[in-house]
Amino acid sequence: MKFIIKSISKNSGRLGHLRIKESSELQTPLLLQTTKGGSIPYLSADVFGLVSREQQVLQLTLCTMDQMAESLDQWNRSLGDYVGYPDYNTLLLLRDPCEVTPSGGNDRDVVPLFTRRGKESLTAERYMQLVTSFAPDVYQGLCDADTNPESTKKRVQKSVDRTERFMQHCFKQHRELERLKDSTLLAPIVGGYNTFARTQSIKHAREQPKGTYGGYIFEGFHTNGIAATSLNPSQLLPIVDHCVQQIEDELPRLMPGAFTPVLMLELIRLGVDIFDTSYAYCAAVNYKALTFSYCIDKEEHSAFLDVTDEAIKEQFTPLLEGCNCLACQKHTRAYIHHLYKTNELLGPILLMIHNLHHYMGFFDVIRDSISADQLPALLDYVRHQNMSTDINYCIEPNNKTVGKAAMGKGFITAAN
Repeated sequence: MKFIIKSISKNSGRLGHLRIKESSELQTPLLLQTTKGGSIPYLSADVFGLVSREQQVLQLTLCTMDQMAESLDQWNRSLGDYVGYPDYNTLLLLRDPCEVTPSGGNDRDVVPLFTRRGKESLTAERYMQLVTSFAPDVYQGLCDADTNPESTKKRVQKSVDRTERFMQHCFKQHRELERLKDSTLLAPIVGGYNTFARTQSIKHAREQPKGTYGGYIFEGFHTNGIAATSLNPSQLLPIVDHCVQQIEDELPRLMPGAFTPVLMLELIRLGVDIFDTSYAYCAAVNYKALTFSYCIDKEEHSAFLDVTDEAIKEQFTPLLEGCNCLACQKHTRAYIHHLYKTNELLGPILLMIHNLHHYMGFFDVIRDSISADQLPALLDYVRHQNMSTDINYCIEPNNKTVGKAAMGKGFITAAN
């Protein structure tokens, strides 16, 4: 993996070009496509091709794909080809950023992996065996990231010490395993909300020989799922800034999680390069269409449209006026509300089409704003949407009741 910085601005973050293996150059800030079981949620590869024709990077998660390891051992083509996206690069994470990760189960020598079949205790050796089976283009190192703003100093220190032990094995195996010779390792930076612990984690990574890893992944700030949408920026941003100041500029930085658009812009301004689409998914599965504006105008805009709202049942207008996604061009608010009422699978499909299209357009505007050194103006606009107060972008859990006959179909009750 090769990363080239195109420009750096004191107020607007940085632009870069990322090349993974033989792919075309990807522009940063980059948006990864979050998947479940190797698939973009609710969308087939053909349908996603209607959302975007540009080359994407798939963010795969071991907790939703571990059962595929045995068959992947026998697979002699790329991981992207295996999941039906042969032209896409792949990045393998341990945890699913779309779902809350249960706490507990960590020990001196193991990290819990919560799968559909239950909990598996991963040692560093077992983890690298699984990664070798997958042979992704990029993957994260094993870490204890079970920390959040409430974690004690003792718990945070344990996460750093355990991660250091795990990574000693991961660094060594990465250099030796033939099947991973073309893969890039991301060094995890852990330590909760403690600057001293974060410094320790960074120091251990930077002690490794040059070229051992190709970037950083910042972990341990939240427990994934919609918990990431309610993080306190005044707590998070100083810690991220502290980390960014201590790592080299020439390596990309990834932060997985469903961060709000405002917090994401703040993180980009600090120098974080790579994010994912878990926020778009979390909104869709909780009945919300993204309707915030990122094209500065004089109208007031809301963060979401709740498709369960009875007020829209006779609104024969698009989810978002001016949006040219397939959902907005072909269907109306009233129709999508009807799909919710009848528990039709097409409902979440249309919401995912719209939310992904909207979020990818947002990132196009972000890159243009950085290029023009106008990110602060975009941040202020997204934060207020021309209203007198800050817009609330937190995603509330879906508490709608769905009958047993409808379970497994269409809109479902999201996990809290």
